[in-house]
Amino acid sequence: MRPAEKLPDAIAPRGPLSVRHWSMAEWFARQAQWDELVQRACTDALFLSWDWLTNWWRVFGDMVGGNADVLAFYRGEQLVGIAPLYHRRLRRNGVLVTRSVQMIGIAWRDAGPLISEYLDVIATSEDLAAVREACVAHLVAQPDWNELVIAFTGTGTEWGEAYTQQARGGGRYVRELDRSVTYQADLSQGFAAYLKELRQSTRRSLWNLRRRLGTAGSVRLEAVGRAQLDGAFADLNRLHLLRWNKPAFVGKRLEFHRALAERLIETADLKMSRLWVNGKVVSVLYDVCKKARQYNIKMAFDPNFSTQVSLGLIHLGYAMELAAGEGVARYDFLAGPGRSSDFKRLLSQQRYELSCVQIVRGPVLPTLYRWRDHMRRFDSPPVE
Repeated sequence: MRPAEKLPDAIAPRGPLSVRHWSMAEWFARQAQWDELVQRACTDALFLSWDWLTNWWRVFGDMVGGNADVLAFYRGEQLVGIAPLYHRRLRRNGVLVTRSVQMIGIAWRDAGPLISEYLDVIATSEDLAAVREACVAHLVAQPDWNELVIAFTGTGTEWGEAYTQQARGGGRYVRELDRSVTYQADLSQGFAAYLKELRQSTRRSLWNLRRRLGTAGSVRLEAVGRAQLDGAFADLNRLHLLRWNKPAFVGKRLEFHRALAERLIETADLKMSRLWVNGKVVSVLYDVCKKARQYNIKMAFDPNFSTQVSLGLIHLGYAMELAAGEGVARYDFLAGPGRSSDFKRLLSQQRYELSCVQIVRGPVLPTLYRWRDHMRRFDSPPVE
């Protein structure tokens, strides 16, 4: 471990912070400390979890060709924050030589590695702003990068403001782009109360049409365990191919999710299920639960089963009912549109804005990106 670096007291009103660089060995050996901080933190409990990020780096680290740089922030000897970063060299548009710093869990504008959401530093609500500002202050003092990207975050504005406050002078440009929306259903009052809040047509598709599904034959909802994992992922890919003309996960993405599911079974956080009708799997739902919040990672169903019912919505209804019964307060549909309807919005009471913040500095990149955005000021969003 490198020696701790003292940070300016002004950015930490609850007490001075220091930053330490965890080596790969230290990062992989400190799951207990990481998990304990995540449990106390107000930041995301899945995409910033030790399991998710170590697995992402193990699978995609070689693909991005970068070097992990996990920053740990301490107040005295107490761990109060973590910034899981990595550095990589690349060429934007095949031309602009970029020394990029990004959050582990994303390779911005790279279609290969898996996308993670809700990225940020890990800290409690009391320390979050100070840890984010301390991270920016540390990075501002480092000369070996000219691009910082915080992608798919709900705190893009805060990152931009923190950088503007810490970096004095010119030679910088902050862009906030690639905006998206995530939707979440409120299950905190139970499933029956949730159903009452839905529009009649939505409630009918999610709940009432279960009876019609039963007329098609025997119906069984199966919780996927270790013995069923391979079959469940095979069914997920098969059904996804029918509806989207491509499997859900292949190659490294399948490797990532298969390994993650194995670990989540150990902690009872995997909530994967298969819906059987007349002895056939007609729908697969891949969910993960963390801290009373259930995430819908992926779902797929047989589009040719029936025009009288929506298998996807019925399966979601089963999953949400079970989740509410187990104390889940929020069901998170994550970002991304439906194929034929905006079903996530119809099923949700809460929405959250995500964006990607790109900060460039130096003598060349800020000027080029300013000029580019000026030329495309009527286009949204800019395309790399």
